[in-house]
Amino acid sequence: MYKKLLVVVDDRVVTQSAIWQGIELARLHRADIFFFYVLPKYVFSNSDLLLEGESSPEEFERKAREHASRMLAAASALAEGADVFSHAAVGIGADDAQCVAEAAIHRHCDLIVVGTEGRNAVMRLLTGSIVSGLISIADVPVLVCRDAGAARGFGRRASVAIRAKSRRDEKRLRRERRAEEEND
Repeated sequence: MYKKLLVVVDDRVVTQSAIWQGIELARLHRADIFFFYVLPKYVFSNSDLLLEGESSPEEFERKAREHASRMLAAASALAEGADVFSHAAVGIGADDAQCVAEAAIHRHCDLIVVGTEGRNAVMRLLTGSIVSGLISIADVPVLVCRDAGAARGFGRRASVAIRAKSRRDEKRLRRERRAEEEND
């Protein structure tokens, strides 16, 4: 069904969930993945004139591209580990959602995979989430992934419960060892 997927990569924790969902879908459908990173825009305000040592727009873009390369390389390594063929691309535009939607069309993708923290619409607007805009303007389907937690495949509550159980077991073992040492 899917031949090419576009997975949006960024700095948020929830992106890991989107990357894993994209890799699993690509593996099941024997599809290729395009990992796509939208470069941040250089914002200059009058108050920046007072700050010395601030980076120039060129320096800002260079650092942003380096960071994007590291993020995309990490995502590509995960895909390679799952035997999924991947490509990496960087984009920049006035509107991030439009940039992603155009990238999907340009690369002939069948699906866009993006992560969300699951906040309400006001919080998404304030934090700059592209999800609602992307759903509105994309010509291809958009899969919105929520955070699956650090335990890959478990929700946040489940992974917290697993870590708590692990800590309890560890404490129980320490108590048992101390009791054995005291009995010896």
